[in-house]
Amino acid sequence: MEQSAKTVNQHSITFALLYGATYLPTVWLLKHRVLSQPVSVMITVIPIITFAIFIYKLIKAFSVMDEVKQRVQLEAVVIGFSLTAMLITLLFLLSLCGISNSTWFGYGYLLGYCWIFYFIGWFISRKKYGV
Repeated sequence: MEQSAKTVNQHSITFALLYGATYLPTVWLLKHRVLSQPVSVMITVIPIITFAIFIYKLIKAFSVMDEVKQRVQLEAVVIGFSLTAMLITLLFLLSLCGISNSTWFGYGYLLGYCWIFYFIGWFISRKKYGV
């Protein structure tokens, strides 16, 4: 069972890296408009597919975790989601006031903030449970 848990965790990490390896070049290609629009649209699907596979592998990894590690992950996701929801609400309300800064808070940056908020929740939860 322990080897299986280790293998499942390694698969989720591998697909997380694969997602990053497909996302970053896609952003670069789309930002620099290297390809035609129909090809660009097809390329945008690749990171979505790798992210979906990563999420699937991550859910499988949750199933072999013990209860404390599952609780840490759940709390990290809840904290990350809550902080993301607060940031999006704040940005929406500021945009209604005519204050917006797409340089720091554009759609592409929101993904980075989601990951940062998840890791903030992960560190808080790990410290709370001593894992």
